[in-house]
Amino acid sequence: MKVLKVFFICLCFSSLLKAQKPLPLNYNSSDVISELKRHLSVLAHDSLEGRETGFPGIEKAARYIESQFLQMGITPLPALKEYRQHYKTPYQNQNACNVMGVIEGSDLKNEYIVLSAHYDHLGKDGDIVYNGADDDGSGTVAVLTLAKTFKTLQNLGYGPRRSILFVLFSGEEKGLWGSDYFSKHQPVSFSKISCDLNIDMIGRVDTERHQSDTLNYIYVVGHNRISSELEPELERINKLQNPITLDYKFDDPADPQRIFYRSDHYNFARLGVPVLFFYDGMLLGDYHKPTDEIELIQWDVYAKRTNLIFRMALECANRNQKLKRDLK
Repeated sequence: MKVLKVFFICLCFSSLLKAQKPLPLNYNSSDVISELKRHLSVLAHDSLEGRETGFPGIEKAARYIESQFLQMGITPLPALKEYRQHYKTPYQNQNACNVMGVIEGSDLKNEYIVLSAHYDHLGKDGDIVYNGADDDGSGTVAVLTLAKTFKTLQNLGYGPRRSILFVLFSGEEKGLWGSDYFSKHQPVSFSKISCDLNIDMIGRVDTERHQSDTLNYIYVVGHNRISSELEPELERINKLQNPITLDYKFDDPADPQRIFYRSDHYNFARLGVPVLFFYDGMLLGDYHKPTDEIELIQWDVYAKRTNLIFRMALECANRNQKLKRDLK
């Protein structure tokens, strides 16, 4: 069988897929990094003026995301008939939109998993541009890369059982505006969503983390809420290949940063959808500063994290049952 060098690997005869034939995939970190760099060099460029919601720069970003979905063969949701979900911003009543596309599943196509990130950032202050390479250029680019991977698999005859919805939210930096609108005007009923895997900042390392695993970890938020099945599934998937440290410290109820409430997954979780939020923990250093630039992205660990999220998404898309909603 021809081996296709796309972006991620699954173990041959993987139990993750309904099909029993081996996947024609070969993991190559340089391919992953090349794809991540290609997208991020566009979305974190000065010409997008920091991608502030309601301003011209974010419109350029939305058009780029749409163009990539179109090239991949990712289709709009039937309920929207286009890639955009339009809304008006609070207070200033500006035009804004979420951008999303879907890969239709097979026997479980009426159920969904969501892969999400936010494509907005802080804009600019005079001549100073806040490019937000990590926040959340890294998550947006990961979603685009995952979309291409899943579409490639489908074209090879390994499509997902559940439909996969790829959502890029705007307005996150303003107060989770885009995901709030999405939750109140559901283009897909939340009762049909098995889980949301939200990606917000995965391209850097926590400047306050001093453990030996600094280049081989990811913070995971939401593992012990809503579904008791999330943590064991993630732990199992992680151990199968190139494991990284899964750090759950931000799920501590006493977390002073209240990270669980600060990204778009929260608008799924508050309505009872199981969520996992993947995060690098860069709260100091270049967070919300004009120095959050592509030159500081740490590509190897970024690629490892993206690979883990792919494998978890694949499991969630193909398991026999939706994830339980059995925890508060």
